[in-house]
Amino acid sequence: MDGTEKVQAMWARLDRRDLLKRSAGAAALAGAGIGIPASTLAAPGTGARLDRAARQDDATTLIFGMATDVDELDPRQIDTQEGYIACANIYDCLVMYDYGATTIRPGLAESWEISPDGKEYTFKLRQGVKFHDGADFNADAVVTWFNSIKEGAPGSQYDATKMVYMKDFITTWIDAVEAVDPFTVRMRLPKPYAPLLANLAIPIGSIVSPTAIPKGLDEVAVAPAGTGPFRLEKKEDWTRESQLVLTANPDYWGGAPKVQRLIFKVVPESSTRLEQVEAGELDIAYGLSPEDVEKARENADVQVVEQAGLNTNCIELNTSKEPFTKKEVRQALNYAVNKQELSEGLYNGNMVAAGGVLPPVDWAYNPELKGYEYDPAKAQELLQAAGYNDANPLKFTLMAYTIARGYNPAGDRLATAIQEYWAEVGVQAEIQTAEWTQYRADRRANKFQASQSGWMGDNGDPDNFLDSLLAGHSAGAGNTAFYQNPQVDELLAQAQQESDQEKRKALYQQAEQIIVDDAPWVFLGYQKHQVVTRANVKDFQLQPTYIYYLAGVSKG
Repeated sequence: MDGTEKVQAMWARLDRRDLLKRSAGAAALAGAGIGIPASTLAAPGTGARLDRAARQDDATTLIFGMATDVDELDPRQIDTQEGYIACANIYDCLVMYDYGATTIRPGLAESWEISPDGKEYTFKLRQGVKFHDGADFNADAVVTWFNSIKEGAPGSQYDATKMVYMKDFITTWIDAVEAVDPFTVRMRLPKPYAPLLANLAIPIGSIVSPTAIPKGLDEVAVAPAGTGPFRLEKKEDWTRESQLVLTANPDYWGGAPKVQRLIFKVVPESSTRLEQVEAGELDIAYGLSPEDVEKARENADVQVVEQAGLNTNCIELNTSKEPFTKKEVRQALNYAVNKQELSEGLYNGNMVAAGGVLPPVDWAYNPELKGYEYDPAKAQELLQAAGYNDANPLKFTLMAYTIARGYNPAGDRLATAIQEYWAEVGVQAEIQTAEWTQYRADRRANKFQASQSGWMGDNGDPDNFLDSLLAGHSAGAGNTAFYQNPQVDELLAQAQQESDQEKRKALYQQAEQIIVDDAPWVFLGYQKHQVVTRANVKDFQLQPTYIYYLAGVSKG
């Protein structure tokens, strides 16, 4: 390349970065295609009164702003991060994550023992705890809960279409739960499973009242009954697509919450969430765009709480559909994307370019992993080897979601940027968007060729990324690239049964390298975990798993 060509190439890169940043300022992150006005107002009633009253001078109310509504209030059925956040404050699990970490602390179980062969877990339960509906928490309640999620168990309510993650995270690994005495339960496993405690702390493992469960999945989804620090007093306190008003549980076993009300308010546009947190109409703003996070730094009335993110951002290439049955095509699309430029131009430098699946904060992260450098010439070479050229260009549909996610706060602007990179190597990707709920359902139903995707870690264990997203048995659940590799499956199964963490690490790193070589994803990056709060919000702590325990948060 001569000097003139170098200058032209440099300006091409600068123009693209400038374009990305300009589009960032102009683009509004739509509310998942549901047509909610930017100035969403609460419906008349109690919720509306609380919304107007709960301004910054009201220290009794904490308002948490997010882009889209909670999906369900039954933890057995939740399938969105917003649902996880709400349920983490309505319910408790047997074990919970330490504040600000992924290590485990007691929850509804005060202590536990693991048998030498790793196939029995015995939990001593907390006494004197009641569910919000007045039912007693005890061993029978735990058995009733487990049977409700276990296919074929007495009283099972298992529904594969509604309990998307139960088999992958919990019930596959536990044969049965039995009451040893009124406050002791024993879990029997078919084989050792090292991530079990970490999985039981995910909000989907929350214990539901035994008197609520018989009312059915649809009823629990709108009338929750947990043991947590906040409760839904009546159904009318949840105004769909507007706000969810929770009331403090003064008898909470962990101590009464610091505020009397917790409101989850739906504000679809990132810029509007920033405006409202600056004006004191929100106390916490979740899922802001990179540009709005940078704007927040300029305001002394708000603060940016941030840390390295336990997440991964990608484009899924459906390996069961043409043209992505060919590995050369999948590899080519990886080589075509300049991830560092993407980070700087679309995410204000807040994305760490990805080598593979696992983020740098995961304990099995491999800094020596061989990934894909930006090499458009290599991309074109691979496309030609797969039979694609100017006369026969590669064409397909790229599905995009429109709302901000923790792993991709840019929403569907990411698809536009990726489309441009691919176009430079002769690939024609047509972008289509879908409403968020339908998008997730269609992706699991194997309807997409290629799609924006990503993951925010549930439990801090590498198994939660590699097995949940890329094991063959997870196809149609977390694995929506429908990737199948028996060698990878065998390595992941070995890692699950290995108790030595260093040996587990080696197995996960071996599996990840095979996955990267197979390229079921375009591996993009790891987004910094960022939340904006009012400066007077006290003791708000980021959880690596993005669930946020809010009982101890107050307003000065």
